[in-house]
Amino acid sequence: MATAEIQFDAPSLQGLETNAAPLLLVEGTNVKALARALDDTTEECANFKFQVPQNMDGAGTVTFRVACLPATAAASKNVAHTLGFAAVADGEDFDGSYTDEDSGDKAVEDTQDEMSIHSWTETVTNLGWVAGDLVFGRYSRPQAASDNLSGDLYLLYLAIEIPVT
Repeated sequence: MATAEIQFDAPSLQGLETNAAPLLLVEGTNVKALARALDDTTEECANFKFQVPQNMDGAGTVTFRVACLPATAAASKNVAHTLGFAAVADGEDFDGSYTDEDSGDKAVEDTQDEMSIHSWTETVTNLGWVAGDLVFGRYSRPQAASDNLSGDLYLLYLAIEIPVT
């Protein structure tokens, strides 16, 4: 199945919410990257927007993917991810309510500086997206249901794969 992938690296995510996830520099020995730092106790957000492709397959499944790493690695810890979406068509009020898509608990790497890539899916039907919609989105890190990672989680990028015909 063909897909259109929309990617957002950390600097392209906007800090528009009252509890915005700060943008900071993550430094390894060789590589430096900007990341959004998401707290473990206060749900912080990073905002984005995109247009749904005109050739979206309304019977398909959307895949969400994030690349992240813990500020301080710890063994056997989880994080959770939430993406909220408000899809707006031409002529509609842009100030609709968000519909959340939760990842469930995802294990993070237990070695310092090792990246985790987490993905989860939802059907286009359940999302309620229509071809051409402008989708306002926000990423946040709620607490994991079990073994929640203490400290910040660094979000490096977010990708959304939309099925197309």
